Parts: sequence; structure tokens; C-alpha cells
Amino acid sequence: MKAWQLSLIAVTTASTSVYAVQPQGVHLGSGVTMLPGVEIGISSDSNIYLSASDETSSRLTFIRPSLGLVADLGTTQLNAYYQLESGAYAEDSDDNYLDQLFVLGADLEVTSKQALGLDLKVKSDHDPRGAGSTQGVDDVSVFDIDEFKELVLGADYTYGANTAFANVTGYLESFSKTYSSNKDRTESLEHDKLKMGALLALRVTDATRALVEVRNTTLSYSKDNAKDGSELKFLAGARWGLAAKTTGEIKLGLSDRKFDKSDNDADSRFSWEANVTWSPRSYSIVNFVSSQRSIESAGDGSHVAASTIGLGWMHQFSTRFALEMSLASLSEEYVNSADNRDDNTVSYGVGGIFSPNTMFDFKLGLEKTTRSSKINTGDYDRQVITLGVELAI
Repeated sequence: MKAWQLSLIAVTTASTSVYAVQPQGVHLGSGVTMLPGVEIGISSDSNIYLSASDETSSRLTFIRPSLGLVADLGTTQLNAYYQLESGAYAEDSDDNYLDQLFVLGADLEVTSKQALGLDLKVKSDHDPRGAGSTQGVDDVSVFDIDEFKELVLGADYTYGANTAFANVTGYLESFSKTYSSNKDRTESLEHDKLKMGALLALRVTDATRALVEVRNTTLSYSKDNAKDGSELKFLAGARWGLAAKTTGEIKLGLSDRKFDKSDNDADSRFSWEANVTWSPRSYSIVNFVSSQRSIESAGDGSHVAASTIGLGWMHQFSTRFALEMSLASLSEEYVNSADNRDDNTVSYGVGGIFSPNTMFDFKLGLEKTTRSSKINTGDYDRQVITLGVELAI
């Protein structure tokens, strides 16, 4: 059986999931491998509009074909990935969606001490009715789903060998988000980001590195100029890998978000990023993720200060059966909001997988989510049961 993990609760925005299948691919020669796959499933959703009351349930049928290309050219590694997802709701066809994702990346070993990475991501996605710009709306029937596109361009340069006492990585990333529906509500959410930073890694032992990072992000909104500004973040921590049992990275520090206009107060707070994996046995994996970060608000306030904690466990009972469990907590503070909005969301999930052979995985999962909010329309309970099959070559 392939190592599989049910997607860690999406609300955490920090994923520990891996592919349900690990395909061998089709070797095309010259170091190029093609990785085709498809996933088909059906879900029963108890609250598709995330309503505090008068919940609407529906069945969702989805298909998710994908194609990957990997090229190993010695000192150059190239990869491309495309995924199409089509979803159809039984309750109302106006909720149907068609999402696309395209990723292109290149890693180049310039010399034994220099490496360069380049990335491109184009994403055509959506927020369902009841989320995004229509969250908390009493009558979502008068709106469409929020359809948007994201464009990300990134580059990083590392100087220093892996075995050296020190190496430094500089990076630059450009992000743009635009909407094509509900323009009267979504135009103010369109924005651009420019992130730049540097990460210094110092060798402590063969398996441990001390980390120091500085990161600055500038934000520019298309319409709501009161949200224009920047965020400066300083982090320090460590990265380690111990006897293949425990690997992880933890960084702690401070973030300071300021605004070009005086309408919004600056926001300074303690920040962290953590991702730790513990594998006591080759067939049992525990993953812990946690972060405090600033995300853009689709509702009130200048932004959201989000703190997340996620815990996942995958256990492989045999070559054919595996079980995965996950627990996640999300705390969201809507900074500079008129009603001092705070949301707290708790989610848990359990899922099983059956692999009759190396090409197929059959999945059955349950996910439950509860959100409590200082605003009455922000509360909701939701249960999603999903049955699916994935094929990969």
C-alpha cells in the first residue's frame, strides 16, 4: 500500500497531506517521466453554505484528472503539473465549479555551492457561496460563487554547500489575485503581494541547522487602499532530522504589519512556523503543524491574524489497509474590524483507504467542523462524508 493521508482539515490552511497513490509513471526516455492520474468521488455535505441556521445539505460529485511531468537532467530538475477539477452539486447547479491548477518548476545546481530555483503557479479557483465575499450572507441565492485567479512567480538562490558551516538562501515571490464574479463585492478583495527575504542556515551538527530568517511582504489592493501596506517578519529556529525517526523545522519570532494610510492601526505580534514529523515505525507517521500568520480578510477588518494547530496520524495496518486521523484548531482575529470579530474553528477527520493493487486506492472519510464566532452569522456546523477512488499509473 502507498502511504496515504486524508487531507488535513482545509480550514487550517496548512496541509500535511500527500498523494493517495505514489505512481511509478510512464518513462519517456532521456530522464523524462509522465505521471497521469485521476480521482473520482462523491461527497455528502450537511451545510454547503456554512449557515448558522436553516442549513442546506447536498451531494457533490467530483472528478479530478491530473498530469505531471518530471525531468531529471543531471544538475537540472524540471517538473510540471496540471490538474482539472469539476464538481456538480445535486441541490443547485449554480454551485457547480470548474477549477484548474498549473505548476511549473525548475531546480538548477549551478555549482557545488550555488543552486537556483524557479517556480510558476497559475490557479483558477473558487470560494463556494457562503464563504469568501458571501460569508454570513442571509440569502446566498442572489449571488454566484466567487471565481478567482491567482498568479505566483517565485525565484530563490542558495549559496553554500549542504555540508558547509553556513549557507544562505535569498528568495523573491510575486503574487496576484483577481476575481471574475460578484464584482461589486469582490473587487475590493483583489490585491498584489511582493515577498522578499533571506534565510541563513548554520550547521550545528550533521543533522541539525540553526535558522535565522528575515522576510518582508508589501501589499497593494486594487480598490481598498486602506489595506495597502507591508509586513516585516523576523524568525529564528532550527531544522533537524534524527535517525529517520523525527524531522522538523520550528521558527519563532515577531511580525509587524503596517499600513500606508492612518485608517488602520499597525499590528505587531509574536509569530511562529512549525512542521514536525515523527515516524516511530515505517508504517506509522505522526505529523504536527502550527503557525501564526497574517492572511487577507474577505470580511471585516484590515487582515486576519490566524493561529493554527494541526495534528495528523497515519497508520498502515497491512499492504492493503490504512487509517488516518486528524485534528485541527484555527483561531482568527479580524484585526481593526468594527465589531472586534473573532472566530474559533475546530475540525477533526477520520478516513480509511483500501488498495487492491498498486494503481488503485479506494477512500472513505468523515470530516466534521464547528466554528464559533463573535458575530451570530459566523457560527456553523458541518459534516462531510466522502467516498472516492484514485487511479495513478
